[in-house]
Amino acid sequence: MSLDAEGHALLLKRIDYRDADLIVTLFTYDYGKVQALARGARRSRKRFAGSLEPMHTLKVELTEPGRGQLYELRSASVATPRVQLTQRLERLEAAGRVLGWLRHALPEKSRDPQLWALAIELMDTLDATSSVDCPATLSQFGLRLLMALGWGIDFDHCVKCGSHCPPNRSATVSATQGGLICSSCGGAKTKLPGLLRARLSNAASGQHGLAAEDAGLALRLVEEALGAHADML
Repeated sequence: MSLDAEGHALLLKRIDYRDADLIVTLFTYDYGKVQALARGARRSRKRFAGSLEPMHTLKVELTEPGRGQLYELRSASVATPRVQLTQRLERLEAAGRVLGWLRHALPEKSRDPQLWALAIELMDTLDATSSVDCPATLSQFGLRLLMALGWGIDFDHCVKCGSHCPPNRSATVSATQGGLICSSCGGAKTKLPGLLRARLSNAASGQHGLAAEDAGLALRLVEEALGAHADML
């Protein structure tokens, strides 16, 4: 990640506070996920200029907190607008789902340049002028997000006994328990054919994209795993 990312952020949530302030949750390159008070943000055109909207990459000026937990957001502007994304409903919904995952799953104040790069790559893909398979793109990001957070689903080994599942062999998986569960350990409800298991494993490591027909199952596994580890209620 280049130094150009310094001072950049994605808006994950905004809440009206007092007469004209906002409390915002940001995923920042510099600090990870933080909450900040934007004083007068609902009135100030000079310091915020209507920039506090999701989907775009923002350039922000933050002051670290003193006694309290909130940073102070002194100014914000749009660094990378994403017009294509905001004008297409399917892409907008996919991006909103990603921001929700990040809001619930990211730890507070934990800087992670690799995860930042992954999120920006996803947002830029959804903003592309070419066609985008939103479900497949979203599900691959979800699998990679789990890996980045240390919650990855192991599609190659039984998570109970550690036995390796040979390539091309069907197996059962439990996303909430983190991977395959072999028949000797009781198995799991979701069965994966061998080739699908390989595609999911490759997608989780960022090697290859998922096929369109894989997306529904992959998304279900991602959200089951996030629900087991993060506050996704």
